[in-house]
Amino acid sequence: MVSVRLLLAALLAGGAGPVAQTPAPSPPAADTSSRPMPDERQFLAEARKRLASNDLIQVRFSFRERTTELKLNPFGRTMGTGPANTYEVYPHPQEELTYRRLIERDGRLVSANELAEQDRDYREKLDAWQRRLAKEGTSERVERLRKIAETRKKDEAMANEALDLFEFHVVGRDTWENEPAIVVTFTPRPGASPRSREGRIAKAFSGRAWIHEFDHEVMNVEATAVDDVSFGWGMIAKIYKGSSARFTRRHISGAWLPVETRFDGSGRAIMVRKVDIDFKRDYFDYQPYDITELPARLGWVTAP
Repeated sequence: MVSVRLLLAALLAGGAGPVAQTPAPSPPAADTSSRPMPDERQFLAEARKRLASNDLIQVRFSFRERTTELKLNPFGRTMGTGPANTYEVYPHPQEELTYRRLIERDGRLVSANELAEQDRDYREKLDAWQRRLAKEGTSERVERLRKIAETRKKDEAMANEALDLFEFHVVGRDTWENEPAIVVTFTPRPGASPRSREGRIAKAFSGRAWIHEFDHEVMNVEATAVDDVSFGWGMIAKIYKGSSARFTRRHISGAWLPVETRFDGSGRAIMVRKVDIDFKRDYFDYQPYDITELPARLGWVTAP
């Protein structure tokens, strides 16, 4: 999923803030054959203004997440995809305080006792953070703000690196799930030198993005590895050429929100073991949400 993350970072470059609620997608014109293609620079600039990171979008919604996890032990004896687990996700402005509440394990409901234990552990963590915040002195506040600024700086560095790594071009019109789309291709920039581990992985991918023609929102991104991708100089693992990644968003409750992340491919673990990978993460059941609603949502207090 790293390549998709960097590609989205590239589209974000140029300064996208928190996403405002948007109207329902506009219908396409009856005849598109005679309409000229949009100016490439202007169209991509508009897309950058509309697109925000998953965290910025999802912090305004609670949602459910169904995911499979990639398994790899220290000796490479097992690698592949494990069972699907489902979480209720309650975002928090402090990322480390986002509550991912496991509700299904391999398709089976988690027991009431385990749910209560998860809630108790999270409440203790949240209460401890609130106590620290209440007692926060000048030096602690400076350190907290420094960490926030550092995170933003890393995000900016990722966006800048992504722009250096890829070339983006508007290539035509299409539809995506019955919505009018402009198709944008991306390819590794010749001679680009990745500065991070994520960049080295992402540079092995090329593909295309479907962006809503009128709302300028990214609806779907598909990427394919055009070269083998190594982890740990190939000693830990390698993903083979032809592996693919996909990221999809839909218009839900007034905002464009992620609905699927997927990776399909094959590779090698610890130099010799061949593996097949089918990783999928679905996001669904979005509901408008504010962190102050969490106690009532989970029954910790009686809702007014």
